[in-house]
Amino acid sequence: MDKKNNIEIDLNKKESCYIIRGRIENILKNKRLLFSFKRLKYKEINGEILIPFEKNHPIERLEEIEEILDKFGIIENISSRTKKEVDNYCREQKYFQEFSLNAEKIRNNEFKDNPSLVSDFNDFQSIVKKHLTRSLYPLQLLSAYHMAFSQNSCNFSVPGAGKTTIVYAAYAYLKNLPKDNPKHVDKLIVIGPLSSFAPWEKEFQQCFSRKTGIKRLSGDSSIKKSEKIQHLYSGKPSEITLLYHGGVNGLQTELIDFLKKNKTMVVVDEAHRIKNPEGIWGKSIIRIAKEATSRIILTGTPVPNGYEDLYNLYQFIYPFKFKDILKFHYPNLQDMTKASNLDSERVKGFTDNILPYFTRIKKIDLKLPPIKENLLYVEMGKNQREIYDFIETKYVKSFQNSDSDTLKDILNRARLIRLRQAAINPSLLIKPIEETLEKEDFQNMVSLGKMIPEEFQSNSEIISKINNYSKIEIPQKFICIYNLIKEKIIGGEEKLLVWMIFTQNAKEFRKFLSKKGVKSKLLIGEIEQKEREKIIEKFNNPKNLEFQVVIANPFAVAESISLHKGCHNAVYMERDYNCSNFLQSKDRIHRVGLLDNQLTNYYYVLSKDSIDNVINRQLNIKIKRMEKIINHDIPLFSRIDNPDKTDLIKALLDDYARRT
Repeated sequence: MDKKNNIEIDLNKKESCYIIRGRIENILKNKRLLFSFKRLKYKEINGEILIPFEKNHPIERLEEIEEILDKFGIIENISSRTKKEVDNYCREQKYFQEFSLNAEKIRNNEFKDNPSLVSDFNDFQSIVKKHLTRSLYPLQLLSAYHMAFSQNSCNFSVPGAGKTTIVYAAYAYLKNLPKDNPKHVDKLIVIGPLSSFAPWEKEFQQCFSRKTGIKRLSGDSSIKKSEKIQHLYSGKPSEITLLYHGGVNGLQTELIDFLKKNKTMVVVDEAHRIKNPEGIWGKSIIRIAKEATSRIILTGTPVPNGYEDLYNLYQFIYPFKFKDILKFHYPNLQDMTKASNLDSERVKGFTDNILPYFTRIKKIDLKLPPIKENLLYVEMGKNQREIYDFIETKYVKSFQNSDSDTLKDILNRARLIRLRQAAINPSLLIKPIEETLEKEDFQNMVSLGKMIPEEFQSNSEIISKINNYSKIEIPQKFICIYNLIKEKIIGGEEKLLVWMIFTQNAKEFRKFLSKKGVKSKLLIGEIEQKEREKIIEKFNNPKNLEFQVVIANPFAVAESISLHKGCHNAVYMERDYNCSNFLQSKDRIHRVGLLDNQLTNYYYVLSKDSIDNVINRQLNIKIKRMEKIINHDIPLFSRIDNPDKTDLIKALLDDYARRT
């Protein structure tokens, strides 16, 4: 084909398309070339070829057009408007490279040799000190400066590091920049779990010592959609808007319009909840991200399942450049999770790619005051011992004969739950499994949630003891914790947080305490959000002794909640095999803000010669591995908490053989 030089590519920015004009018959005659253009969704209109491009990706589309034309020997000219756009793009790329280098220097605290950054940091400190009444420790200050400098960034700091304060410091700086500064913001939208709303409200008051308008758009069924829309279209909306992750999709158009009119920082709190690229939550939040002035991601568990969990997080903070930053597609990240270890060259290369755009304060950086861990062993009562031994003997035989069939695996999971219940409180065996657990903790068990498992049907005596257990015996764990309450709590100003997995057990224990004259409150899934917030506020107030015991479930109180101001004692009546949830629960009372000499006590109540001891040992193994992983920049928690229970079953069989 003869090469032609009479084709021009022009840019129509208003219509977001390229126009190919001139002697285009050479293009229209070439079916193979048109087939390539078809992928670019071309149209022929009035003797011109129009090829659309994404609003913020004009250069990538131009490169595709030129590559196709060159492949078929057609030489093109580009118009002056197109050349200007290319030049702007090159300048932008150069600027972004310089910006990324500086952002990495800031996150590594290696910018003291850069006079411009030092001056900028000094200005940042001055503004923050003037407008923020709460002091930041050095790593918080550095993280806040990185956030303000970057404007779009992730903070992967561990729970208890003060991520909310860091955001407010960055927000204070950006808000107090001149209004004509492109980085200036004057509104804040926080998208997070309902449990995060009250902490965001209280932290604002503590950070700024002033009141401001804060509007919740989620968590109250009495708020009509029309009221939410009215807020978003108001001429004077609240300074801060709080919204549940799942509430974005229904207000997507209104939120986009809000962001177009208001210079807004959008924060996604507990952002691991939007990790699924096919999920409605993630898709809707990323769609509104393009209109935000500043975009912030907060999560202490950035990759709970694998490196692919970062895909959506980076698509949110840089919706126009995320592929350039990650340099990996979603399937590549999945393969990396399966194939590599934390120290592989591939993982290091990937971490280096994303390093400039996130900060992470690790557990070892917090330098928190000491903790003391106490093991409290209890002898089961006579009836509980008989029930437990009978069930364990039955199940050990089942585990020994088990295979890898999916149904068997689900059945074994159910058996492990039943065995844990027998070691805690045999009354739990009466109810279907799903009625004893939080919904979030109940997975694939509905078909197996029979009241009395079939394995027990052959022994009428055992069935009778289970059915009448609450009438004939008090679980020894109840008595042990009550004795701890008498010793540590009653008559003093101390408070106690009791952690339980089984919600039915939490209710029974509360009734037991009530009969003993001990006032307590429940923090479990069925407690309404407003009531939860009242309980947390009173419990966190050291002077409020209306009740001194809270019975909580980690699935209901796992995220965004701090209890360290009023409580320094936690007792675990029961634990499951989830290491991440266990460590998160510990962090509720051991976090930044404690006095240097404040001792935090943990008590683990274990039934002797039972699955409790096996879980305790296996959890400790997990914790040691977790502590190593948690100090990586990108901690891959799936290396610790996976759904495979074969290691627990094997440990149980070994323990049973040793005991019998």
